[in-house]
Amino acid sequence: MNKKIVSMFLAVLLVSGCGGMSTGVSIGDKEIKASEIQKSVDEILTARNNVDTSQMQLVEGPELLRTQAQFVIISQLLDQIALDKKLTVNQADVGARRADIINSIGGENELPKALVGASLAASNFDAYLRILIISERLNSNLVATGIPREQATEEVTKLVTLAASKLGVKVNAKYGKWNPATASIEVGDATGGAVTPLP
Repeated sequence: MNKKIVSMFLAVLLVSGCGGMSTGVSIGDKEIKASEIQKSVDEILTARNNVDTSQMQLVEGPELLRTQAQFVIISQLLDQIALDKKLTVNQADVGARRADIINSIGGENELPKALVGASLAASNFDAYLRILIISERLNSNLVATGIPREQATEEVTKLVTLAASKLGVKVNAKYGKWNPATASIEVGDATGGAVTPLP
């Protein structure tokens, strides 16, 4: 009888730990699957095999997972803010910024190394450029209203936090714990939600 109770208890643990595991993060009504976030992680890890990383300080394991989940959230939030503020970022804008960055790092051949150093998947490069452009335009617009340049970045952060609060952000425990005050994922349960405490 005891074995049955233990078996049932373990089954409950497994179900509660794995429930919703397919969802990585959700922002408002948009869900990003854990497999999509893992795909970025795998892409980064594969890219590391093709460049010299001996002089790089790279994020690993849970921290890498967390940074990729955070990237997805910030990307979605800034897209929503851009929509609300009627900021348009088109492919030509992204292409121009891409050309600027490639020129600044010494050419296309240096891009794989730069992406690895930034822990950025090549497939997310355009999304990263959008984040940069939207952030810069928000900063510029705030400065144009009379806000000192050094305070504009703080105001953009407030906009991101407000957008996260309005939309609602949920994060799979495997990535950490969502902090609504800072709109960031912090280190959470070391088991990644695999073990839930008894009530």
